[in-house]
Amino acid sequence: MSLRDVLLLTNESATINAVSSALSTNGQLSKNNVYGHLAEIAARLERGGVPAVLLDVDNQPGNLLPSIEPLARKFVDTKFIALSSEVRQDLLFEAMHVGVRHVLLKSAVPTDLSNVLHRLCPDASGVGNGNIITILSAGGGCGATTLAVNLAAELPLNDGSPNLVVDLDHSYGAVGTYLGLDGQYGVFDLIRRTGHIDGQLVQSTALASACSIHALLSMTRRRLGEMVTLEPQRAGDLIDACRSAYKWTVVDAPRLSIDVTAELVKRSHVTLLPMQLMIKDIQVARQTLSGLAERGVNTGRVMVLATRYRKRGLAITVEEARRALGLSESQTLGTLSNDFAVVTEAANLGKPLSTAAPRSDYRRDVQKLAASIVAMPQLFNIGRSASALSAV
Repeated sequence: MSLRDVLLLTNESATINAVSSALSTNGQLSKNNVYGHLAEIAARLERGGVPAVLLDVDNQPGNLLPSIEPLARKFVDTKFIALSSEVRQDLLFEAMHVGVRHVLLKSAVPTDLSNVLHRLCPDASGVGNGNIITILSAGGGCGATTLAVNLAAELPLNDGSPNLVVDLDHSYGAVGTYLGLDGQYGVFDLIRRTGHIDGQLVQSTALASACSIHALLSMTRRRLGEMVTLEPQRAGDLIDACRSAYKWTVVDAPRLSIDVTAELVKRSHVTLLPMQLMIKDIQVARQTLSGLAERGVNTGRVMVLATRYRKRGLAITVEEARRALGLSESQTLGTLSNDFAVVTEAANLGKPLSTAAPRSDYRRDVQKLAASIVAMPQLFNIGRSASALSAV
Protein backbone atom coordinates (compact mmCIF):
# COMPACT_ATOMS: atom_id res chain seq x y z
CA MET A 1 0.00 0.00 0.00
CA SER A 2 1.36 3.43 -0.98
CA LEU A 3 0.15 6.95 -1.60
CA ARG A 4 -0.21 5.98 -5.25
CA ASP A 5 -3.37 4.14 -4.12
CA VAL A 6 -5.14 7.30 -2.91
CA LEU A 7 -8.65 7.58 -4.39
CA LEU A 8 -10.28 10.83 -5.51
CA LEU A 9 -14.01 11.48 -5.79
CA THR A 10 -14.69 14.49 -8.02
CA ASN A 11 -16.18 15.61 -11.32
CA GLU A 12 -13.99 18.71 -11.51
CA SER A 13 -10.96 18.70 -13.82
CA ALA A 14 -9.21 21.48 -11.88
CA THR A 15 -9.35 19.40 -8.70
CA ILE A 16 -8.00 16.34 -10.54
CA ASN A 17 -5.07 18.38 -11.85
CA ALA A 18 -4.34 19.93 -8.45
CA VAL A 19 -4.33 16.56 -6.66
CA SER A 20 -2.25 14.94 -9.40
CA SER A 21 0.35 17.71 -9.11
CA ALA A 22 0.43 17.49 -5.31
CA LEU A 23 1.01 13.72 -5.44
CA SER A 24 3.71 13.94 -8.13
CA THR A 25 6.51 13.20 -5.63
CA ASN A 26 4.89 9.84 -4.89
CA GLY A 27 3.82 8.98 -8.44
CA GLN A 28 1.17 10.68 -10.57
CA LEU A 29 -2.48 10.16 -9.60
CA SER A 30 -3.74 7.25 -11.69
CA LYS A 31 -6.79 7.89 -13.85
CA ASN A 32 -8.14 4.59 -12.52
CA ASN A 33 -8.19 6.11 -9.01
CA VAL A 34 -10.47 9.02 -9.98
CA TYR A 35 -14.18 8.33 -9.53
CA GLY A 36 -17.36 10.27 -10.18
CA HIS A 37 -19.71 8.38 -7.84
CA LEU A 38 -19.42 7.28 -4.23
CA ALA A 39 -20.75 3.81 -5.06
CA GLU A 40 -17.65 3.25 -7.22
CA ILE A 41 -15.43 4.31 -4.32
CA ALA A 42 -17.23 1.85 -2.01
CA ALA A 43 -16.67 -1.02 -4.46
CA ARG A 44 -12.97 -0.19 -4.73
CA LEU A 45 -12.63 -0.07 -0.92
CA GLU A 46 -13.87 -3.65 -0.72
CA ARG A 47 -10.67 -4.76 -2.49
CA GLY A 48 -8.53 -3.14 0.24
CA GLY A 49 -5.17 -1.37 0.10
CA VAL A 50 -6.53 2.21 0.10
CA PRO A 51 -4.73 4.53 2.54
CA ALA A 52 -6.91 7.59 1.87
CA VAL A 53 -9.96 8.83 -0.02
CA LEU A 54 -10.18 12.47 -1.12
CA LEU A 55 -13.77 13.71 -1.34
CA ASP A 56 -14.76 16.78 -3.33
CA VAL A 57 -17.74 17.96 -1.30
CA ASP A 58 -18.54 20.82 -3.70
CA ASN A 59 -19.50 18.89 -6.80
CA GLN A 60 -21.58 15.96 -5.63
CA PRO A 61 -25.37 15.70 -5.85
CA GLY A 62 -27.07 16.24 -2.51
CA ASN A 63 -25.20 16.14 0.78
CA LEU A 64 -22.30 13.72 0.42
CA LEU A 65 -21.06 13.60 3.99
CA PRO A 66 -23.82 11.50 5.64
CA SER A 67 -23.07 8.73 3.13
CA ILE A 68 -19.45 8.65 4.31
CA GLU A 69 -20.21 7.55 7.87
CA PRO A 70 -20.88 3.84 7.14
CA LEU A 71 -17.77 3.66 4.95
CA ALA A 72 -15.58 5.32 7.61
CA ARG A 73 -16.87 2.83 10.20
CA LYS A 74 -16.32 -0.19 7.97
CA PHE A 75 -12.93 0.73 6.47
CA VAL A 76 -11.13 1.92 9.59
CA ASP A 77 -7.67 1.78 7.98
CA THR A 78 -8.67 4.28 5.28
CA LYS A 79 -8.52 8.00 6.03
CA PHE A 80 -11.28 10.15 4.53
CA ILE A 81 -10.28 13.73 3.62
CA ALA A 82 -12.76 16.35 2.41
CA LEU A 83 -11.80 18.94 -0.22
CA SER A 84 -13.86 22.11 -0.24
CA SER A 85 -13.72 25.54 -1.83
CA GLU A 86 -14.50 27.01 1.60
CA VAL A 87 -14.22 25.73 5.15
CA ARG A 88 -17.31 26.58 7.20
CA GLN A 89 -17.96 25.74 10.83
CA ASP A 90 -21.00 23.61 9.99
CA LEU A 91 -18.95 21.68 7.40
CA LEU A 92 -16.18 20.99 9.91
CA PHE A 93 -18.68 19.80 12.53
CA GLU A 94 -20.51 17.47 10.17
CA ALA A 95 -17.27 16.12 8.69
CA MET A 96 -15.93 15.31 12.14
CA HIS A 97 -19.22 13.65 13.08
CA VAL A 98 -19.22 11.23 10.11
CA GLY A 99 -15.56 10.24 10.45
CA VAL A 100 -13.74 12.55 8.02
CA ARG A 101 -10.22 13.03 9.35
CA HIS A 102 -9.36 16.35 7.69
CA VAL A 103 -11.02 19.16 5.72
CA LEU A 104 -8.67 20.85 3.24
CA LEU A 105 -9.26 23.96 1.19
CA LYS A 106 -8.93 23.27 -2.52
CA SER A 107 -6.68 26.30 -2.84
CA ALA A 108 -4.28 24.65 -0.37
CA VAL A 109 -4.11 21.29 -2.17
CA PRO A 110 -0.86 22.07 -4.09
CA THR A 111 1.03 23.11 -0.93
CA ASP A 112 -0.58 21.14 1.90
CA LEU A 113 -2.01 17.86 0.58
CA SER A 114 1.27 15.94 0.60
CA ASN A 115 1.99 16.86 4.24
CA VAL A 116 -1.58 16.01 5.27
CA LEU A 117 -1.29 12.56 3.70
CA HIS A 118 2.13 11.94 5.20
CA ARG A 119 0.78 12.86 8.63
CA LEU A 120 -2.43 10.83 8.42
CA CYS A 121 -1.03 7.85 6.51
CA PRO A 122 2.59 7.38 7.67
CA ASP A 123 2.55 3.62 7.03
CA ALA A 124 1.45 4.13 3.43
CA SER A 125 3.75 7.00 2.62
CA GLY A 126 6.85 5.48 4.15
CA VAL A 127 7.44 8.88 5.72
CA GLY A 128 7.74 9.09 9.48
CA ASN A 129 7.48 12.02 11.83
CA GLY A 130 11.15 12.96 11.87
CA ASN A 131 12.27 16.56 11.50
CA ILE A 132 14.48 17.78 8.66
CA ILE A 133 16.86 20.74 9.01
CA THR A 134 18.59 21.77 5.79
CA ILE A 135 21.70 23.95 5.91
CA LEU A 136 22.55 25.83 2.74
CA SER A 137 25.70 27.89 2.16
CA ALA A 138 26.32 31.41 0.91
CA GLY A 139 30.04 30.87 0.38
CA GLY A 140 33.09 28.81 1.22
CA GLY A 141 34.35 29.26 4.75
CA CYS A 142 31.00 30.30 6.21
CA GLY A 143 30.96 27.22 8.43
CA ALA A 144 27.99 25.27 7.05
CA THR A 145 29.50 21.85 7.78
CA THR A 146 30.65 22.94 11.24
CA LEU A 147 27.12 24.12 11.95
CA ALA A 148 25.58 20.90 10.61
CA VAL A 149 27.69 18.61 12.79
CA ASN A 150 27.38 20.68 15.96
CA LEU A 151 23.66 21.30 15.54
CA ALA A 152 23.07 17.56 15.19
CA ALA A 153 24.99 17.08 18.44
CA GLU A 154 22.84 19.64 20.29
CA LEU A 155 19.40 18.50 19.15
CA PRO A 156 17.60 16.17 21.56
CA LEU A 157 17.94 12.44 21.10
CA ASN A 158 14.88 10.27 20.51
CA ASP A 159 14.89 7.70 23.33
CA GLY A 160 18.67 7.70 23.18
CA SER A 161 18.81 7.00 19.45
CA PRO A 162 21.25 9.19 17.47
CA ASN A 163 20.56 12.08 15.12
CA LEU A 164 21.64 11.97 11.48
CA VAL A 165 23.86 14.28 9.41
CA VAL A 166 23.55 13.97 5.62
CA ASP A 167 26.43 15.28 3.50
CA LEU A 168 25.29 16.40 0.02
CA ASP A 169 28.63 18.02 -0.82
CA HIS A 170 30.16 15.74 -3.48
CA SER A 171 33.18 18.04 -3.89
CA TYR A 172 34.69 17.87 -0.42
CA GLY A 173 32.67 15.51 1.76
CA ALA A 174 33.69 17.47 4.84
CA VAL A 175 31.30 15.75 7.26
CA GLY A 176 33.30 12.53 7.04
CA THR A 177 36.54 14.44 7.55
CA TYR A 178 35.11 16.35 10.52
CA LEU A 179 33.95 13.17 12.27
CA GLY A 180 36.85 10.98 11.16
CA LEU A 181 34.63 8.60 9.21
CA ASP A 182 35.12 6.75 5.95
CA GLY A 183 32.90 4.06 4.51
CA GLN A 184 32.29 1.88 1.50
CA TYR A 185 29.09 3.63 0.45
CA GLY A 186 27.66 7.14 0.64
CA VAL A 187 24.53 9.13 -0.05
CA PHE A 188 25.22 9.47 -3.76
CA ASP A 189 25.43 5.70 -4.06
CA LEU A 190 21.86 5.61 -2.73
CA ILE A 191 20.74 8.33 -5.13
CA ARG A 192 22.31 6.61 -8.15
CA ARG A 193 20.56 3.30 -7.54
CA THR A 194 17.35 2.75 -9.44
CA GLY A 195 15.32 1.26 -6.60
CA HIS A 196 13.28 2.89 -3.87
CA ILE A 197 15.14 4.64 -1.03
CA ASP A 198 13.65 3.74 2.35
CA GLY A 199 14.52 4.36 5.96
CA GLN A 200 16.13 0.97 6.51
CA LEU A 201 18.47 1.54 3.58
CA VAL A 202 19.47 4.92 5.00
CA GLN A 203 20.16 3.42 8.42
CA SER A 204 22.24 0.58 7.00
CA THR A 205 24.35 3.01 4.93
CA ALA A 206 24.89 5.62 7.64
CA LEU A 207 28.01 5.36 9.79
CA ALA A 208 28.10 5.74 13.56
CA SER A 209 30.57 8.26 14.98
CA ALA A 210 32.09 8.18 18.44
CA CYS A 211 29.85 11.07 19.57
CA SER A 212 26.38 9.55 19.09
CA ILE A 213 25.87 11.06 15.64
CA HIS A 214 25.13 8.99 12.57
CA ALA A 215 26.48 10.31 9.28
CA LEU A 216 25.42 9.62 5.72
CA LEU A 217 28.61 10.55 3.89
CA SER A 218 28.58 12.07 0.43
CA MET A 219 30.69 9.33 -1.17
CA THR A 220 33.82 7.34 -0.53
CA ARG A 221 37.19 9.09 -0.60
CA ARG A 222 38.20 7.54 -3.91
CA ARG A 223 35.15 9.03 -5.64
CA LEU A 224 35.15 12.54 -4.18
CA GLY A 225 34.86 15.22 -6.83
CA GLU A 226 33.02 13.05 -9.34
CA MET A 227 30.29 14.83 -11.25
CA VAL A 228 26.92 13.88 -9.82
CA THR A 229 23.51 14.83 -11.20
CA LEU A 230 21.01 15.19 -8.40
CA GLU A 231 17.40 15.45 -9.56
CA PRO A 232 14.91 17.32 -7.34
CA GLN A 233 12.54 14.36 -6.98
CA ARG A 234 15.37 11.99 -6.05
CA ALA A 235 16.55 14.46 -3.42
CA GLY A 236 13.00 14.54 -2.09
CA ASP A 237 12.88 10.75 -1.92
CA LEU A 238 16.08 10.77 0.13
CA ILE A 239 14.70 13.35 2.56
CA ASP A 240 11.50 11.35 3.06
CA ALA A 241 13.53 8.22 3.79
CA CYS A 242 15.65 10.08 6.36
CA ARG A 243 12.51 11.42 8.01
CA SER A 244 11.17 7.89 8.42
CA ALA A 245 14.41 6.64 10.01
CA TYR A 246 15.54 9.43 12.35
CA LYS A 247 13.85 11.90 14.69
CA TRP A 248 16.27 14.67 13.63
CA THR A 249 18.14 14.87 10.32
CA VAL A 250 20.50 17.75 9.51
CA VAL A 251 21.33 18.05 5.80
CA ASP A 252 24.58 19.77 4.77
CA ALA A 253 23.57 21.01 1.31
CA PRO A 254 26.05 23.43 -0.30
CA ARG A 255 26.65 24.06 -4.01
CA LEU A 256 23.42 22.46 -5.26
CA SER A 257 21.27 23.66 -8.14
CA ILE A 258 18.51 26.07 -7.19
CA ASP A 259 15.87 23.54 -8.26
CA VAL A 260 17.26 20.88 -5.92
CA THR A 261 17.68 23.50 -3.19
CA ALA A 262 14.03 24.51 -3.56
CA GLU A 263 12.92 20.88 -3.27
CA LEU A 264 14.96 20.43 -0.09
CA VAL A 265 13.58 23.61 1.44
CA LYS A 266 10.00 22.61 0.64
CA ARG A 267 10.48 19.27 2.41
CA SER A 268 12.41 20.68 5.38
CA HIS A 269 10.92 21.87 8.61
CA VAL A 270 13.69 24.44 9.10
CA THR A 271 16.22 25.81 6.61
CA LEU A 272 19.35 27.70 7.66
CA LEU A 273 21.43 29.88 5.35
CA PRO A 274 24.79 30.73 6.95
CA MET A 275 26.96 33.50 5.50
CA GLN A 276 29.76 35.80 6.51
CA LEU A 277 29.24 39.55 6.75
CA MET A 278 30.95 40.30 3.46
CA ILE A 279 29.59 41.58 0.15
CA LYS A 280 30.19 38.31 -1.73
CA ASP A 281 28.25 36.17 0.74
CA ILE A 282 25.44 38.71 1.04
CA GLN A 283 25.02 38.74 -2.74
CA VAL A 284 24.94 34.94 -2.92
CA ALA A 285 22.46 34.76 -0.04
CA ARG A 286 20.21 37.32 -1.70
CA GLN A 287 20.35 35.42 -5.01
CA THR A 288 19.49 32.20 -3.20
CA LEU A 289 16.47 33.74 -1.50
CA SER A 290 15.35 35.27 -4.79
CA GLY A 291 15.72 31.96 -6.64
CA LEU A 292 13.69 30.15 -4.00
CA ALA A 293 10.94 32.77 -4.14
CA GLU A 294 10.75 32.41 -7.92
CA ARG A 295 10.09 28.69 -7.41
CA GLY A 296 7.22 29.27 -5.04
CA VAL A 297 9.13 28.79 -1.78
CA ASN A 298 8.14 30.92 1.18
CA THR A 299 11.52 32.48 2.03
CA GLY A 300 10.21 33.37 5.45
CA ARG A 301 10.98 29.73 6.24
CA VAL A 302 14.70 30.35 5.64
CA MET A 303 16.70 31.55 8.65
CA VAL A 304 19.75 33.55 7.61
CA LEU A 305 22.74 33.41 9.98
CA ALA A 306 25.82 35.65 10.07
CA THR A 307 28.70 33.35 11.05
CA ARG A 308 32.13 34.21 12.48
CA TYR A 309 30.45 37.23 14.02
CA ARG A 310 32.14 39.65 16.40
CA LYS A 311 30.74 42.86 17.82
CA ARG A 312 33.57 45.10 16.65
CA GLY A 313 35.82 45.44 13.63
CA LEU A 314 33.39 44.33 10.91
CA ALA A 315 32.91 46.58 7.88
CA ILE A 316 29.26 45.55 7.48
CA THR A 317 26.82 45.55 10.38
CA VAL A 318 24.09 43.00 10.97
CA GLU A 319 21.39 45.60 10.29
CA GLU A 320 23.03 46.68 7.03
CA ALA A 321 23.22 43.06 5.92
CA ARG A 322 19.59 42.45 6.86
CA ARG A 323 18.45 45.37 4.73
CA ALA A 324 20.69 44.33 1.84
CA LEU A 325 19.15 40.85 1.93
CA GLY A 326 15.67 42.33 1.71
CA LEU A 327 14.48 40.58 4.87
CA SER A 328 11.13 41.69 6.23
CA GLU A 329 10.81 43.55 9.51
CA SER A 330 9.72 40.33 11.23
CA GLN A 331 12.80 38.41 10.06
CA THR A 332 15.89 38.57 12.23
CA LEU A 333 19.41 38.01 10.92
CA GLY A 334 20.86 35.68 13.54
CA THR A 335 24.54 35.47 14.50
CA LEU A 336 27.04 32.75 15.42
CA SER A 337 30.15 33.83 17.30
CA ASN A 338 33.63 33.91 15.79
CA ASP A 339 35.37 31.20 17.82
CA PHE A 340 37.76 30.13 15.09
CA ALA A 341 40.57 28.64 17.17
CA VAL A 342 38.28 26.51 19.32
CA VAL A 343 36.17 25.36 16.37
CA THR A 344 39.29 24.42 14.40
CA GLU A 345 40.68 22.43 17.31
CA ALA A 346 37.41 20.52 17.68
CA ALA A 347 37.44 19.69 13.96
CA ASN A 348 41.04 18.49 14.22
CA LEU A 349 39.97 16.19 17.06
CA GLY A 350 37.01 14.92 15.04
CA LYS A 351 34.58 15.87 17.80
CA PRO A 352 31.66 18.29 18.16
CA LEU A 353 32.09 21.19 20.54
CA SER A 354 29.77 19.58 23.08
CA THR A 355 32.62 17.14 23.68
CA ALA A 356 35.74 19.09 22.69
CA ALA A 357 34.93 22.57 24.08
CA PRO A 358 31.59 22.59 25.90
CA ARG A 359 32.03 26.16 27.24
CA SER A 360 32.92 27.83 23.94
CA ASP A 361 30.95 30.84 22.70
CA TYR A 362 30.12 29.13 19.41
CA ARG A 363 28.72 26.09 21.19
CA ARG A 364 26.55 28.36 23.34
CA ASP A 365 25.12 29.99 20.20
CA VAL A 366 24.40 26.62 18.59
CA GLN A 367 22.68 25.48 21.78
CA LYS A 368 20.41 28.53 21.63
CA LEU A 369 19.71 27.87 17.96
CA ALA A 370 18.83 24.22 18.67
CA ALA A 371 16.57 25.27 21.54
CA SER A 372 14.73 27.79 19.34
CA ILE A 373 14.14 25.11 16.69
CA VAL A 374 12.90 22.53 19.19
CA ALA A 375 10.59 25.13 20.77
CA MET A 376 8.77 25.84 17.51
CA PRO A 377 5.14 24.94 18.26
CA GLN A 378 4.45 23.30 14.90
CA LEU A 379 7.45 22.37 12.78
CA PHE A 380 5.30 21.61 9.73
CA ASN A 381 4.06 25.22 9.69
CA ILE A 382 7.07 27.43 10.27
CA GLY A 383 6.51 30.12 7.66
CA ARG A 384 6.26 32.78 10.35
CA SER A 385 8.89 31.40 12.74
CA ALA A 386 12.05 33.01 11.42
CA SER A 387 11.90 35.54 14.24
CA ALA A 388 12.65 32.69 16.67
CA LEU A 389 16.32 33.43 16.05
CA SER A 390 16.10 36.81 17.71
CA ALA A 391 17.62 35.34 20.87
CA VAL A 392 20.56 33.77 19.03
